[in-house]
Amino acid sequence: MSNNLLSYSGITTKVKAMESNLFKNEDYVKISNLETVPEFINFLKSNPSYEPLFSGYDEGYLHRGQIEELIINSLFDSFSRIYRFCNREQRKALIFLSFRFETNIIKYCLQHVHNQEYEYKGSNFDAFFSKRLKINLEQLSTSRTMDEFINILKDTDYYPILKAVQNTNNPTLFDYEMQLDIYYFKKAWKLKDKYLKGDSNKAYTELLGKKIDLLNILWIYRSKKYYDIDSSKIYSYIIPISYKIKKKEITALIETNSVDELITLMHSSYYVRAYGITEINSFESLYRTLLIKIYKSNKQKYPNSMAPVQQFLYLKEIEIDKLTTVLECIRYKLQPDEILSYLQ
Repeated sequence: MSNNLLSYSGITTKVKAMESNLFKNEDYVKISNLETVPEFINFLKSNPSYEPLFSGYDEGYLHRGQIEELIINSLFDSFSRIYRFCNREQRKALIFLSFRFETNIIKYCLQHVHNQEYEYKGSNFDAFFSKRLKINLEQLSTSRTMDEFINILKDTDYYPILKAVQNTNNPTLFDYEMQLDIYYFKKAWKLKDKYLKGDSNKAYTELLGKKIDLLNILWIYRSKKYYDIDSSKIYSYIIPISYKIKKKEITALIETNSVDELITLMHSSYYVRAYGITEINSFESLYRTLLIKIYKSNKQKYPNSMAPVQQFLYLKEIEIDKLTTVLECIRYKLQPDEILSYLQ
C-alpha cells in the first residue's frame, strides 16, 4: 500500500494543481455577461490553461471554428502534460483515454464532412497528443465527401465500421456516431484487464461499466424522445455490455411505449436509488449529475489509482462543452440568464 501511495502521490498532486484552474460557477456568471466574442477570448486568456493556446492570436480575427479548436485543444494539452508526468504503469491507464479522444476526433471531423462545413483544419491540436493518434488527422480534416473520409481510414479498425454504416439505407450522422461509440466501449471493455491491474483495474472497470449503463439509458431516451426510432432498431444502438443494469432491464426500458413510461421505470432503477435521485427532469441532466457523482465516488474509493486523473479530465470535458456553448450563445447575443440556463 505504501509503495502504491508513493507511486501516485506525485500525479495526484499535479492533477490537483491543474484542477485549481478549472472554471468555477462564478466564472461562468462573468462569462455569461460578456457581450462580444473578443471579450470572451480575452477572458480565456486570463486563465493559465487557455492563455498559452490563445496568446499568439489576435482575438479580433479568429473565426468560430478556430476558437472551438483551441478550446478543445486545452483538453489534449492537459492530457499530454499528465502523460509526460506519468510512469510506465500509469500511462497504461491513459491508453483508454487516448482511444476515446481519437474516436471523438473522428466524430468531430465526421460532423464537418457530413454537414459540409469546411472551417475545421485540426492543425491546432497538441503536437505531442497528435503523434499518438492512429489516424491521419491532416487528411481527415481536409476531406470533402463521405467516400473520401471513409477511404482515408481504410487501414484502420474504423474503416469496416463506417463502411458498414454507409452501406445501409440512408445512414444519418447519428448512425455513424453511434457505431463509433459502440466500437470504442467494446474495445475498452475487452482490453482493460490486459493493461490494468489492482486498484487501477477495479477503478476503471467500475467507472467504465457505470458509464456504459448510463449511456445505454440515455440513448434509449434520445431514440424515443428526439428521433422516434422504432424499438426494434434501438437494440442496434445499445452497447452490448451490462454492469449494474441487467439485460432484461435494458429490454424493459427499450420496450416502453412512451417517454413518461420510461421515466417511471427509471425511478426504480439501481442508479436512481443508489445515488439518491428524487426527481428526473431530463435524462441529459440525470446523466451529467450521475456521472459527476460516480467520478467523485470513484476517486474517493480508489485514491491511489488513476481515478483522480480520470475525474479531472472528465471535468475538463464538461468545461469545454460549457465554453463552446457560451461561445455560441454570445454569437447569437443571448441574455446572461438565458446563457446560464444552457449551462445547467
